[in-house]
Amino acid sequence: MKNKNLYELKEVIRRVNSKGNNKFKLALLLNEKMIEERIETIDKLREQSEEFKAFEEKRRELITAHAELDENGQVIVYSQPEGNGEKSNDGYGYPNIVKEKKKYEKQLVTLQEENKEVIEAEVKKQSDFTETLNQDIEPAIEFSSIPFDSVPEIEYEEMKVLMPFIEK
Repeated sequence: MKNKNLYELKEVIRRVNSKGNNKFKLALLLNEKMIEERIETIDKLREQSEEFKAFEEKRRELITAHAELDENGQVIVYSQPEGNGEKSNDGYGYPNIVKEKKKYEKQLVTLQEENKEVIEAEVKKQSDFTETLNQDIEPAIEFSSIPFDSVPEIEYEEMKVLMPFIEK
């Protein structure tokens, strides 16, 4: 089992934890506790450094100073660059730089050059995190098993994910 499978297990446990008898729920609870502890440790690997957070804050300030804003002063982002496509409602997308675009581009390049090592370290950290997700769980987790006759009616996909727990 890979580290990335822990996130899927956690989600399925969340979806099925109100089903079944107490034997089923107890095994889920014990397994969930071990999974959450491991996920907490793995997630620490991707926490941004204080230096990178400071860089991101400066970058956001630069964008806000030059981008199209809504009536609340929030940056409007689009699904495509240059203000093309639809406006994004989830905050992810491309800001439309409308004020002093050349000055913005020059300041952004300068900011990125000043923080080159910080950015590279963050990219490496994210790469290492992804690599960790694809590695086998080490040390292995001794999951609590669930007798098959204790498993309630659940979706096929949920059953597939929970197979490491279910006694055959």
